[in-house]
Amino acid sequence: MKNAVFMGLFLMLAGGASADPRDDALSAVLRCSGTSDKAQRLACYDSAAVRVPGALRAPPPVAATAAPVATTASAAPVARRRPSGGFLDSLLGSGGPNRALQTTAAQFGSESIANGGKQAYPIPMDGDTIDGISARLVNYDVKTGYLVATLDNGQVWRQVSGEPVGHLQRPAASYVVTVSRGGAGAYSMKLSHFGRTLAVRRIQ
Repeated sequence: MKNAVFMGLFLMLAGGASADPRDDALSAVLRCSGTSDKAQRLACYDSAAVRVPGALRAPPPVAATAAPVATTASAAPVARRRPSGGFLDSLLGSGGPNRALQTTAAQFGSESIANGGKQAYPIPMDGDTIDGISARLVNYDVKTGYLVATLDNGQVWRQVSGEPVGHLQRPAASYVVTVSRGGAGAYSMKLSHFGRTLAVRRIQ
């Protein structure tokens, strides 16, 4: 019976043994197990058992903290959407989507180029330093009714929802275009001399 009790104590100590005083108590129990004389072994166990309650009440050892390993970044920094709560969190999750930081006009809206304008993440994210661009229109296409706008900075933006534009009344160079952050997966485009705001995504 006593052997079973001491074996239980041994297992409890072994599960948490990694530093003094637990190590010391466990070592005492192990030393007793090597005693061949039955009476001496029992006396040894009795002596070791006195140390067990204090060892079990001792705070767990503090694990050593590994030193941080330096890594070389090879990809563009990734930003997280600024917390907003409500509908966006229920739709995208509290972390939101990830995309590269937007800190220059060339980066603004560029996340949708790779997927041909099917998806965009215009919601402001931590680390973004640009929230809109302005440029002059140099060419436009409305063959489908929806606007495809080529700007003088080389960017091409396509209307993705809303009422078709149909056609524009003025030459392309007459329009100044402003693109800003929008919602529902699209950026917002405004053209001078045109009364509506268009939902757009960048395709080039």
